[in-house]
Amino acid sequence: MFVEKVYIIVVMYIDLFLCISFYGPIWSYDDESAWPGGFCKKGGKRQSPINIQTNNVIKDFDRQFIKHGSLKFIGYENVLSSGLNNGHTIQFSTEGYTDMHPTITGGPLKYTYRLEQLHFHWLSEHSIDGVKFPMEIHFVHVRKDLNISEALNKRDGLAILAVFCNVQPDLNENQREASDEIMQHIPLLMRTGRRFSGAILNLRKLLSPKKNSYFSYLGSLTSPECNEVVVWIIFDNPIYISDDLYRLFGKVGIGRHNFRSQQKIKHHQVYQPPDAFITTPKAVIVVKDVYKHVTQFFQNITRQVRSTS
Repeated sequence: MFVEKVYIIVVMYIDLFLCISFYGPIWSYDDESAWPGGFCKKGGKRQSPINIQTNNVIKDFDRQFIKHGSLKFIGYENVLSSGLNNGHTIQFSTEGYTDMHPTITGGPLKYTYRLEQLHFHWLSEHSIDGVKFPMEIHFVHVRKDLNISEALNKRDGLAILAVFCNVQPDLNENQREASDEIMQHIPLLMRTGRRFSGAILNLRKLLSPKKNSYFSYLGSLTSPECNEVVVWIIFDNPIYISDDLYRLFGKVGIGRHNFRSQQKIKHHQVYQPPDAFITTPKAVIVVKDVYKHVTQFFQNITRQVRSTS
Protein backbone atom coordinates (compact mmCIF):
# COMPACT_ATOMS: atom_id res chain seq x y z
CA MET A 1 0.00 0.00 0.00
CA PHE A 2 2.83 2.40 0.89
CA VAL A 3 4.63 1.69 -2.41
CA GLU A 4 1.39 2.25 -4.31
CA LYS A 5 0.85 5.62 -2.61
CA VAL A 6 4.41 6.70 -3.35
CA TYR A 7 3.96 5.74 -7.01
CA ILE A 8 0.76 7.80 -7.29
CA ILE A 9 2.49 10.83 -5.76
CA VAL A 10 5.39 10.48 -8.22
CA VAL A 11 3.01 10.26 -11.19
CA MET A 12 1.15 13.38 -10.05
CA TYR A 13 4.47 15.20 -9.57
CA ILE A 14 5.55 14.36 -13.10
CA ASP A 15 2.19 15.43 -14.52
CA LEU A 16 2.36 18.74 -12.66
CA PHE A 17 5.82 19.70 -13.84
CA LEU A 18 5.14 18.66 -17.42
CA CYS A 19 2.14 20.97 -17.29
CA ILE A 20 -0.32 18.10 -17.43
CA SER A 21 -2.74 18.44 -14.55
CA PHE A 22 -4.09 15.25 -12.99
CA TYR A 23 -7.29 16.96 -11.84
CA GLY A 24 -8.21 18.78 -15.05
CA PRO A 25 -7.67 22.13 -16.76
CA ILE A 26 -6.21 25.05 -14.83
CA TRP A 27 -5.47 26.92 -18.07
CA SER A 28 -7.05 27.02 -21.51
CA TYR A 29 -5.95 27.04 -25.14
CA ASP A 30 -8.73 29.57 -25.75
CA ASP A 31 -6.88 32.28 -23.78
CA GLU A 32 -3.10 32.04 -24.02
CA SER A 33 -2.72 35.50 -22.47
CA ALA A 34 -3.88 34.02 -19.15
CA TRP A 35 -1.34 31.19 -19.10
CA PRO A 36 0.77 31.02 -15.91
CA GLY A 37 4.53 31.52 -16.14
CA GLY A 38 6.74 34.42 -17.16
CA PHE A 39 7.88 32.82 -20.43
CA CYS A 40 4.25 32.26 -21.45
CA LYS A 41 3.22 35.86 -20.71
CA LYS A 42 6.30 37.84 -21.77
CA GLY A 43 7.89 35.46 -24.24
CA GLY A 44 11.53 34.51 -24.34
CA LYS A 45 14.44 33.89 -26.69
CA ARG A 46 13.50 30.39 -27.86
CA GLN A 47 9.77 29.81 -27.49
CA SER A 48 7.96 26.99 -29.27
CA PRO A 49 6.26 26.05 -31.54
CA ILE A 50 7.59 27.73 -34.66
CA ASN A 51 7.22 27.64 -38.41
CA ILE A 52 10.28 25.87 -39.80
CA GLN A 53 11.46 27.68 -42.92
CA THR A 54 13.49 25.13 -44.84
CA ASN A 55 15.48 27.83 -46.68
CA ASN A 56 16.89 28.93 -43.32
CA VAL A 57 17.65 25.47 -41.94
CA ILE A 58 21.35 24.80 -41.30
CA LYS A 59 22.56 21.57 -42.91
CA ASP A 60 24.87 20.46 -40.14
CA PHE A 61 27.91 19.21 -42.06
CA ASP A 62 30.23 20.74 -39.44
CA ARG A 63 28.44 19.07 -36.50
CA GLN A 64 27.75 22.37 -34.77
CA PHE A 65 24.61 20.97 -33.14
CA ILE A 66 24.03 17.41 -34.31
CA LYS A 67 27.26 16.03 -32.87
CA HIS A 68 26.47 12.55 -31.63
CA GLY A 69 25.79 10.32 -34.64
CA SER A 70 22.52 8.59 -35.43
CA LEU A 71 19.57 8.63 -33.06
CA LYS A 72 19.42 5.48 -30.95
CA PHE A 73 16.05 4.23 -29.70
CA ILE A 74 15.99 1.60 -26.94
CA GLY A 75 12.95 -0.18 -25.50
CA TYR A 76 10.11 1.37 -27.50
CA GLU A 77 8.55 -1.95 -28.49
CA ASN A 78 6.62 -3.17 -25.41
CA VAL A 79 5.96 -0.19 -23.17
CA LEU A 80 3.82 -0.47 -20.04
CA SER A 81 1.58 2.60 -20.21
CA SER A 82 -1.36 4.39 -18.62
CA GLY A 83 -3.85 6.54 -20.50
CA LEU A 84 -5.31 9.87 -19.34
CA ASN A 85 -7.62 12.58 -20.63
CA ASN A 86 -6.29 15.55 -18.65
CA GLY A 87 -8.57 18.18 -20.16
CA HIS A 88 -5.91 19.40 -22.59
CA THR A 89 -5.02 16.28 -24.57
CA ILE A 90 -4.93 12.50 -24.64
CA GLN A 91 -1.77 11.34 -22.90
CA PHE A 92 -0.04 7.99 -22.51
CA SER A 93 2.48 7.87 -19.64
CA THR A 94 5.14 5.24 -19.08
CA GLU A 95 4.57 3.09 -16.01
CA GLY A 96 6.86 1.01 -13.82
CA TYR A 97 10.40 1.71 -12.67
CA THR A 98 12.24 4.40 -14.61
CA ASP A 99 14.86 1.84 -15.68
CA MET A 100 12.07 0.18 -17.69
CA HIS A 101 11.26 3.34 -19.65
CA PRO A 102 12.32 3.68 -23.29
CA THR A 103 15.37 5.87 -23.90
CA ILE A 104 16.84 7.90 -26.73
CA THR A 105 20.29 9.31 -27.32
CA GLY A 106 22.43 10.43 -30.26
CA GLY A 107 21.86 13.12 -32.87
CA PRO A 108 21.75 16.47 -31.04
CA LEU A 109 21.47 14.72 -27.66
CA LYS A 110 24.64 14.65 -25.58
CA TYR A 111 22.88 12.72 -22.80
CA THR A 112 20.47 9.78 -22.59
CA TYR A 113 16.81 10.73 -22.14
CA ARG A 114 14.01 8.55 -20.73
CA LEU A 115 10.47 8.67 -22.09
CA GLU A 116 7.89 9.90 -19.57
CA GLN A 117 4.81 10.44 -21.72
CA LEU A 118 3.44 11.08 -25.18
CA HIS A 119 0.44 13.20 -26.12
CA PHE A 120 -1.41 14.53 -29.16
CA HIS A 121 -2.10 17.97 -30.68
CA TRP A 122 -4.64 18.60 -33.42
CA LEU A 123 -3.86 20.53 -35.58
CA SER A 124 -0.07 20.33 -35.47
CA GLU A 125 1.80 22.93 -33.45
CA HIS A 126 4.87 23.18 -35.67
CA SER A 127 4.61 23.78 -39.40
CA ILE A 128 7.02 23.40 -42.32
CA ASP A 129 7.15 26.34 -44.74
CA GLY A 130 3.80 27.48 -43.41
CA VAL A 131 2.08 24.12 -43.86
CA LYS A 132 0.48 22.45 -40.85
CA PHE A 133 -0.42 18.78 -40.46
CA PRO A 134 -3.69 17.35 -39.09
CA MET A 135 -1.94 16.08 -35.96
CA GLU A 136 1.38 16.19 -34.10
CA ILE A 137 2.47 13.63 -31.51
CA HIS A 138 4.93 14.70 -28.80
CA PHE A 139 7.16 12.13 -27.09
CA VAL A 140 8.34 13.88 -23.91
CA HIS A 141 11.70 12.68 -22.54
CA VAL A 142 13.61 13.76 -19.42
CA ARG A 143 17.38 13.72 -19.11
CA LYS A 144 18.19 10.45 -17.37
CA ASP A 145 20.64 12.01 -14.92
CA LEU A 146 18.09 14.59 -13.71
CA ASN A 147 14.81 14.61 -11.84
CA ILE A 148 11.87 16.62 -13.19
CA SER A 149 12.51 19.83 -11.24
CA GLU A 150 16.20 19.80 -12.22
CA ALA A 151 15.34 19.15 -15.87
CA LEU A 152 13.01 22.17 -15.93
CA ASN A 153 15.99 24.39 -15.09
CA LYS A 154 18.46 23.06 -17.67
CA ARG A 155 18.62 24.33 -21.25
CA ASP A 156 18.65 20.69 -22.43
CA GLY A 157 16.66 19.12 -19.59
CA LEU A 158 13.96 17.72 -21.88
CA ALA A 159 14.01 16.16 -25.34
CA ILE A 160 10.72 16.12 -27.23
CA LEU A 161 10.26 14.14 -30.42
CA ALA A 162 7.55 15.51 -32.70
CA VAL A 163 5.88 13.21 -35.23
CA PHE A 164 3.47 14.65 -37.78
CA CYS A 165 0.38 12.69 -38.85
CA ASN A 166 -1.40 12.72 -42.19
CA VAL A 167 -4.98 11.44 -42.48
CA GLN A 168 -6.11 9.01 -45.16
CA PRO A 169 -9.43 7.18 -45.49
CA ASP A 170 -7.81 4.07 -46.99
CA LEU A 171 -4.53 2.81 -45.55
CA ASN A 172 -2.37 -0.11 -46.55
CA GLU A 173 -1.20 -2.65 -43.98
CA ASN A 174 1.98 -0.77 -43.05
CA GLN A 175 0.21 2.59 -42.83
CA ARG A 176 -2.44 1.17 -40.50
CA GLU A 177 0.06 0.23 -37.79
CA ALA A 178 -0.17 3.56 -35.92
CA SER A 179 -3.98 3.68 -35.95
CA ASP A 180 -4.32 0.04 -34.91
CA GLU A 181 -1.93 0.52 -31.98
CA ILE A 182 -4.00 3.19 -30.22
CA MET A 183 -7.52 2.95 -31.74
CA GLN A 184 -8.82 0.62 -29.03
CA HIS A 185 -7.70 2.93 -26.21
CA ILE A 186 -9.05 6.32 -27.32
CA PRO A 187 -12.77 5.49 -26.70
CA LEU A 188 -11.86 4.93 -23.02
CA LEU A 189 -10.58 8.52 -22.74
CA MET A 190 -13.32 10.62 -24.28
CA ARG A 191 -14.05 12.72 -21.18
CA THR A 192 -11.79 14.77 -18.90
CA GLY A 193 -10.51 12.73 -15.97
CA ARG A 194 -10.94 9.35 -17.65
CA ARG A 195 -7.89 7.13 -17.24
CA PHE A 196 -6.71 3.52 -17.33
CA SER A 197 -3.47 1.67 -16.68
CA GLY A 198 -1.71 -1.52 -17.69
CA ALA A 199 -1.70 -1.10 -21.48
CA ILE A 200 1.23 -2.48 -23.50
CA LEU A 201 2.08 -0.27 -26.47
CA ASN A 202 4.56 -0.70 -29.32
CA LEU A 203 5.57 2.94 -29.62
CA ARG A 204 7.85 2.30 -32.59
CA LYS A 205 4.66 2.16 -34.66
CA LEU A 206 4.02 5.81 -33.78
CA LEU A 207 7.50 6.99 -34.80
CA SER A 208 8.44 8.32 -38.21
CA PRO A 209 9.56 5.66 -40.72
CA LYS A 210 12.71 7.71 -41.43
CA LYS A 211 14.20 8.27 -38.00
CA ASN A 212 17.34 10.07 -39.08
CA SER A 213 15.57 12.68 -41.20
CA TYR A 214 14.53 15.52 -38.93
CA PHE A 215 14.85 19.15 -37.88
CA SER A 216 16.27 20.06 -34.48
CA TYR A 217 16.50 23.22 -32.41
CA LEU A 218 16.59 24.46 -28.81
CA GLY A 219 13.10 25.60 -27.80
CA SER A 220 10.50 25.50 -25.07
CA LEU A 221 7.50 23.63 -23.76
CA THR A 222 4.37 24.54 -25.71
CA SER A 223 2.19 24.55 -22.58
CA PRO A 224 2.54 26.38 -19.24
CA GLU A 225 4.98 27.37 -17.97
CA CYS A 226 6.67 27.41 -21.37
CA ASN A 227 10.12 26.62 -19.90
CA GLU A 228 12.97 27.06 -22.40
CA VAL A 229 14.50 23.68 -21.66
CA VAL A 230 13.67 21.54 -24.72
CA VAL A 231 15.82 19.96 -27.41
CA TRP A 232 13.25 19.53 -30.19
CA ILE A 233 13.60 16.73 -32.75
CA ILE A 234 10.93 17.13 -35.42
CA PHE A 235 10.67 14.36 -37.98
CA ASP A 236 9.88 15.63 -41.47
CA ASN A 237 8.37 12.35 -42.71
CA PRO A 238 4.85 11.93 -41.28
CA ILE A 239 3.05 8.76 -40.31
CA TYR A 240 -0.50 8.02 -41.42
CA ILE A 241 -3.62 7.66 -39.30
CA SER A 242 -7.08 6.62 -40.39
CA ASP A 243 -9.91 9.05 -40.95
CA ASP A 244 -11.93 7.14 -38.32
CA LEU A 245 -9.24 7.69 -35.68
CA TYR A 246 -8.89 11.38 -36.50
CA ARG A 247 -12.65 11.89 -36.22
CA LEU A 248 -12.54 10.14 -32.85
CA PHE A 249 -9.97 12.63 -31.56
CA GLY A 250 -12.26 15.41 -32.75
CA LYS A 251 -14.93 14.19 -30.33
CA VAL A 252 -12.63 14.20 -27.29
CA GLY A 253 -14.00 16.74 -24.82
CA ILE A 254 -11.13 19.23 -24.52
CA GLY A 255 -12.48 22.33 -26.27
CA ARG A 256 -12.14 23.65 -29.80
CA HIS A 257 -8.45 22.91 -30.31
CA ASN A 258 -5.28 22.09 -28.38
CA PHE A 259 -2.33 23.75 -30.12
CA ARG A 260 -0.37 26.80 -29.01
CA SER A 261 -0.03 29.69 -31.43
CA GLN A 262 3.29 29.83 -33.25
CA GLN A 263 6.02 31.99 -31.74
CA LYS A 264 8.27 34.64 -33.27
CA ILE A 265 11.66 33.53 -34.52
CA LYS A 266 14.28 35.12 -32.28
CA HIS A 267 17.37 33.15 -31.21
CA HIS A 268 16.17 29.95 -32.86
CA GLN A 269 18.64 28.10 -35.06
CA VAL A 270 17.17 25.05 -36.76
CA TYR A 271 19.53 22.27 -37.86
CA GLN A 272 19.16 19.21 -40.03
CA PRO A 273 21.51 16.22 -40.31
CA PRO A 274 23.27 15.90 -43.67
CA ASP A 275 21.81 13.37 -46.10
CA ALA A 276 22.97 9.84 -45.37
CA PHE A 277 24.85 9.45 -48.65
CA ILE A 278 26.82 12.63 -47.95
CA THR A 279 27.99 11.66 -44.46
CA THR A 280 30.71 9.59 -46.14
CA PRO A 281 31.94 11.92 -48.91
CA LYS A 282 31.87 10.44 -52.41
CA ALA A 283 35.52 11.36 -52.90
CA VAL A 284 36.45 9.12 -49.98
CA ILE A 285 34.39 6.27 -51.42
CA VAL A 286 36.22 6.64 -54.75
CA VAL A 287 39.62 6.61 -53.03
CA LYS A 288 38.67 3.49 -51.10
CA ASP A 289 37.58 1.75 -54.30
CA VAL A 290 40.76 2.76 -56.14
CA TYR A 291 42.90 1.51 -53.24
CA LYS A 292 40.99 -1.77 -53.24
CA HIS A 293 41.44 -2.32 -56.98
CA VAL A 294 45.13 -1.30 -56.95
CA THR A 295 45.79 -3.65 -54.04
CA GLN A 296 44.09 -6.53 -55.82
CA PHE A 297 46.04 -5.73 -59.02
CA PHE A 298 49.44 -5.92 -57.29
CA GLN A 299 48.41 -9.05 -55.36
CA ASN A 300 47.58 -10.72 -58.68
CA ILE A 301 50.92 -9.66 -60.19
CA THR A 302 52.78 -10.97 -57.13
CA ARG A 303 51.04 -14.34 -57.44
CA GLN A 304 51.92 -14.53 -61.14
CA VAL A 305 55.58 -13.70 -60.49
CA ARG A 306 55.79 -16.36 -57.78
CA SER A 307 54.14 -18.96 -59.97
CA THR A 308 56.63 -18.35 -62.82
CA SER A 309 59.75 -18.20 -60.67
